Amino acid sequence: MSHMLKTGSIILVGAMTLAAGSLAAPAKPSWLTTVSVTDKGAHVLGNPAAPNKVVEYLSYTCGHCANFELNEAPAFKTQYVATGKASLEIRNMLLNPIDLTAAMLARCGGKGRFFGNQKHLFATQSVWLGKAKNISAATQAHLKSENYTAYMTGVYNEIGLAPIMQQRGITPAQAKICLADKAALKIVLDLTDGGAAAGVTGTPTFMINGVLQDHVHSFADLKAKMK
Repeated sequence: MSHMLKTGSIILVGAMTLAAGSLAAPAKPSWLTTVSVTDKGAHVLGNPAAPNKVVEYLSYTCGHCANFELNEAPAFKTQYVATGKASLEIRNMLLNPIDLTAAMLARCGGKGRFFGNQKHLFATQSVWLGKAKNISAATQAHLKSENYTAYMTGVYNEIGLAPIMQQRGITPAQAKICLADKAALKIVLDLTDGGAAAGVTGTPTFMINGVLQDHVHSFADLKAKMK
């Protein structure tokens, strides 16, 4: 400031004015950090009362899903989610067994870390998915015997998901606990079954305000369908 206030009374009045102003104008909710979980275990980003409720059925091994997350979702989140005009709910749609491991890891660390985990998995998709050939016969045998925890742990180790999740602050010990979570496994499988029952045949597929959409692949496509 170029001029100092010289009297205590002026300073006090100024402080009181600032305090009154702050009480009169509470901060707006930060919808981009507001995460809730539905009764079916799906994660929702944004205003729960948003006029546009967008559901995305996705697969973590899907290249088109990665493209949407990295190249289309940022504009959607900035223009619609951040402003409270839309919420975004993520529902799993498993395409293959490797997908299951990634879906379980996305949930690791609690709801507040879910969307960050998801973005990181998509950003590194080409790295870990490119190592799918490294999955051993022993790990595949666990899948055939329906020992899903052992299968997912093998995949986690063999395709390099350990260092990738450590970049998110999730240690191998924490990851293994997440992969052994039977309740989370049931949620992911049930969400996939629910998507199939709703008529989802590919990923990403979007539902807007309860209506399943065809030919929605970009933010522009989404925008044209919303209120």
